[in-house]
Amino acid sequence: MIRRILLYLGFYMIIMLGVVSAQSIPMTVDLYQPTQFPKSDGPVSFVWQCSVSSTELLEGHFFVSAHDGNEKYGQFRSHDVALQSGFHEIPMVLPPFNVTNPYGELKLKLSFITKNNRYDFKEEYALHVGRRFQRTFAVGVCDPFDVQLSPNIKKFLDKLKFESISPEEPIALDKDLINSYFPNRNLFNNQKISLDVNTVSIHIPPPEFPQIPIDCHQYDLLVITARGLNLLESRHLKAIRQWVRSGGSLCIIAGMTPGQLPLQFLNNLIENKTNSPFLINSEGNLKFDQSMQIWFQRTGWGRAVVVLENALDENALSSNEMSRIPFFLWKLKESQKVYYQKEDKWDHHTLVKSFLKTQKQTNYNNLNAYSINELLSLNYRPIFTGGAVVTSLMPAEMRVVPSWIIMAVLLGYVLIIGPGEYFILGKLRIRRFTWITFPLISIGFALIAFMLSDYFMQTSYERKVLAIYDLDAQGEPVKENKIELIFTGSYQQIETKIKSGLFTPMNHSELGMIPNYNMYARNMSTALVGPPFYSGSIPTQYSVFQLMPQWTPQLNRIVHNYPEELSAPFDWSTIRVEQLKSDLGRQKIHKQIKTAFGNRAQLLVYKGGADGQVKRFPLYQPNDYHPSQIRNSKAYALVNPMLHSYQRYAGHQQTQHSFMDDVCVRNQMGLFQIISQTSPSGGNNYEDLSILDPSDPKQWLVVVYVPGKDQDTIYRQFIVADN
Repeated sequence: MIRRILLYLGFYMIIMLGVVSAQSIPMTVDLYQPTQFPKSDGPVSFVWQCSVSSTELLEGHFFVSAHDGNEKYGQFRSHDVALQSGFHEIPMVLPPFNVTNPYGELKLKLSFITKNNRYDFKEEYALHVGRRFQRTFAVGVCDPFDVQLSPNIKKFLDKLKFESISPEEPIALDKDLINSYFPNRNLFNNQKISLDVNTVSIHIPPPEFPQIPIDCHQYDLLVITARGLNLLESRHLKAIRQWVRSGGSLCIIAGMTPGQLPLQFLNNLIENKTNSPFLINSEGNLKFDQSMQIWFQRTGWGRAVVVLENALDENALSSNEMSRIPFFLWKLKESQKVYYQKEDKWDHHTLVKSFLKTQKQTNYNNLNAYSINELLSLNYRPIFTGGAVVTSLMPAEMRVVPSWIIMAVLLGYVLIIGPGEYFILGKLRIRRFTWITFPLISIGFALIAFMLSDYFMQTSYERKVLAIYDLDAQGEPVKENKIELIFTGSYQQIETKIKSGLFTPMNHSELGMIPNYNMYARNMSTALVGPPFYSGSIPTQYSVFQLMPQWTPQLNRIVHNYPEELSAPFDWSTIRVEQLKSDLGRQKIHKQIKTAFGNRAQLLVYKGGADGQVKRFPLYQPNDYHPSQIRNSKAYALVNPMLHSYQRYAGHQQTQHSFMDDVCVRNQMGLFQIISQTSPSGGNNYEDLSILDPSDPKQWLVVVYVPGKDQDTIYRQFIVADN
């Protein structure tokens, strides 16, 4: 009886403690997210909406743990905040995530930690993120939304969605085409073929518009209405322009009476000096030719379209002009142009042919009806040459205990257990205790060896960076990406400090094969680095801590808001298309590159072709290296071609590609059979680094690769010829 009473009392105390704990939390918190379907591989922003009931000032920070079931994605410590009684909004940005669950959700556990207390919120919050097996495009629309948009502008916004230029679903397949690649194979089932892609429009009021370029990475396409443009401030416009220059797509619906700041912004988008600037007349109205009410601009690596609001309201644009806008902004390949002009849709047959050709080379014996459902998949596909980055950045050697210390310890051990122990114990007449002294001496020297090894290994870790600087036609930097490899000789925590940038850990095992160039390839652990811990304000200033296993490489990607000024002694603006067309001109550029960057610098020139095949001009080798040395040197792993190891069907030879080829010209099946470039995202892959359209003869890409001891550097200059 007494035992039962004590048991009831115990349960009562536990329940009361929970009630007291729940009642003691001095605030309630809700999570607000602008959209339930964010961009697949972009950063995720949301707001903690806090209602504080405490009469005292709450000083502390938020602590967030993100997980999907048993899989942990990271922990995040916010900057310090001070909350008084009332309502507060605490914005937060997390790096790109992709989950496999069908709801596209991460679960967040939230705590608020003060100097003396920790308040744990029992409810888990659902954060919508990208789904790994479905591509989601995000179109941000900036407008006050205090009044309804006109029907014509709404129709125009719908026309900008990727689905509006995609073939209608379900898509009919050409069975004869499939049978020509795989005869006598029943590869059809009753399932309908559809695209696994979705475009989401996200409304952005001007006060909530991104103020730094990385916040714009959440969108594939930005649309700014006339009223939205007039309400944006200079910091917003500066962020937009930098995002466009780094590869984003922008559509501006301009009004007839723009303010001085919007007018200056419109003119800053024009980098081609042959185009006329935007001007206003004495009445403050925009001056323009009645025959030209739409402008197409290439700004850095990105694209911008300016269309007059009156032209949309009055249906003044021709069908060809309306059709050209999404083609230009979504960066469709030039090879799609003829079919697109005829059907107003991109050609899905190119996806089918690319898929069948690749499957015949790599998966001929295992292709089945289920595989056919992947024909029109636009999901992310890794490049199989991605492992070359790990090879290139892996250290040639690690810091170990110096040999002279090892010899000294060994010599001391031999002297003590040999003549030392014999004479000392003999002089003290206690040689009978040698069975005690010998094990003690051995254990002591083993401890000394262990401490020496631990000391040198704890301080032994290597960092090496692959810095990629992207330049416009005038040689001005538009984007900066850094791929950093961390490799440790022991289990230890490594800190990376970030200022004005986005840090995203990468899983090197998902990015391609690792060629066996280095001595560590056989001994690398299969275990991967655990989820990182972020401390600070993302993406302004924060630190990232990673617990590194021994002998395990970790790749991290860092994207900065604004690229740093180049200090290289080379004038990129001197490169002209006329030089690139001739071998003599390319040789002259190569000599200038060697003078500026040294003899180890390599020059690659890529050019699109009308047949869809990119032209890769010869790689210029350093004079002090034999071609066989280049081929087997891990310092040149990024430019060495690799043959896909999964080829099974004889008679169909694959073209050998290097990592440099794939990262500059993404010409694989799937989405990149349709488009040549995606908007910047900062995700955990290399997808948004591609730029060149292999089917556009007017496009050139000049690449300079400079291997170094602590940093490998890639400079890429994108040039579009006038004709």
